Amino acid sequence: MIHRDPIRLAAGLFGVDEHWHRPVSGRRTLRNDVLVAVAFAVGGVLSLEAARSVGALTTTELSMAWQLVWILLPAATLAVRRLLPLATLAVCCLHLAFTAWLADDLSAVFAIQFYYYFVLFTAIAWSRHRRAAMAMTALFGAVSLLWVVVEVAVRDTLAAFELRSDLGAFSPTAGAVVQLLLTNAVVYASTIAAGTTTWWSARREARTRAQALTVVDQSEQLSDRAVGTERVRIARELHDVVGHHVAVIGIQTAAARRTFEVAPERATTAMLQAEETARSASRDLRLLLSALRERDEAHGGSGPQAGLSSLLETVESFEKLGLEIDLRSTGDLEAVPMAVGLALHRILQESLTNVSRHSTADRVEVVLAVRPTGRTSGTASLRVTDNGSPKGNTSGSQVGVVGMRERALLHGGALRTSTTADGGFEVVADLEWSDD
Repeated sequence: MIHRDPIRLAAGLFGVDEHWHRPVSGRRTLRNDVLVAVAFAVGGVLSLEAARSVGALTTTELSMAWQLVWILLPAATLAVRRLLPLATLAVCCLHLAFTAWLADDLSAVFAIQFYYYFVLFTAIAWSRHRRAAMAMTALFGAVSLLWVVVEVAVRDTLAAFELRSDLGAFSPTAGAVVQLLLTNAVVYASTIAAGTTTWWSARREARTRAQALTVVDQSEQLSDRAVGTERVRIARELHDVVGHHVAVIGIQTAAARRTFEVAPERATTAMLQAEETARSASRDLRLLLSALRERDEAHGGSGPQAGLSSLLETVESFEKLGLEIDLRSTGDLEAVPMAVGLALHRILQESLTNVSRHSTADRVEVVLAVRPTGRTSGTASLRVTDNGSPKGNTSGSQVGVVGMRERALLHGGALRTSTTADGGFEVVADLEWSDD
């Protein structure tokens, strides 16, 4: 089990378990890498001539033409170093092996040494296949070690130097081998560190960018949801405020039309009531629009001030339409918060409007019960029961019932509708509040 730890460590360093591919923009990347390849070709030729000028290539058996090929071939592979990083590294390993075996003098050319480790860095930093990149990096290290062995053991390169044996703790051969190994190991490890650091930096940047996009997307969704909720609330308010008054005006004007010729005074009274209802609608609409411009009522805003104190006024307005309404209440109505009182008022208003428009009822029973459940909490139950049956061709759109149910849910309660035993209709709303 212990022998697997270095492999796991290397896998973690290379990001083998990361399900992410570093993006490469094909055309732009290819253009930039072609420029790098051209620059390397020019620099490689200059480096080759510099090495030849100082006599570093006197023992090579390759002609000048082949020496140029040895430089220009790596330059060509650099044009696709990021598009095909592992393939480029494979060519690099072959080039290193053939250089060690056939043209070891060319290893003294700086451009070739730079090419080897630059390609290794690119493969580590850009490869999409992390496990293969780790394996190819190990292969590169093995080929580099093989080059040291060939130089020392096979070619006996050290024999060309005059080495003294009395200058250090190592023998001349051992000292040369240690120096070669340390130099290559440091450069090899530094290249791996640079490549993995670059890859992980790109990974973190991509993760940060993805998280930022997620936050933006979630913010947009929350914003859209808030807008949708606000639209529903505004529609509910407009339906409750305007719809009620328009329905009452319709009933009053219809009564005036029917009694205009037979009882002009009753028609006049109905028209005066319609006029007063229109003024009330205008006033409530102004209050609603003002509240919408300022603050939401659920956050303590100054919504239309039609709370429980306006119940009697609402009942009287419907009694003028011919309904007999029995209003009873128990408990401390002043303990009910404004928002809950407004919701109860709107539910009562909508219920009575539905009775006037869609029922044959002439009598309605309204019962409001307020019960404290704590020092700053309580419940309120509103029951509206009529004695009529549905009118023909007045089914309605059910928008009002939906709005009442939403108001009840907004305050932690529920709303139920049902038919009574004598054929009437009943609405029961239970609301809660708490300041804790």
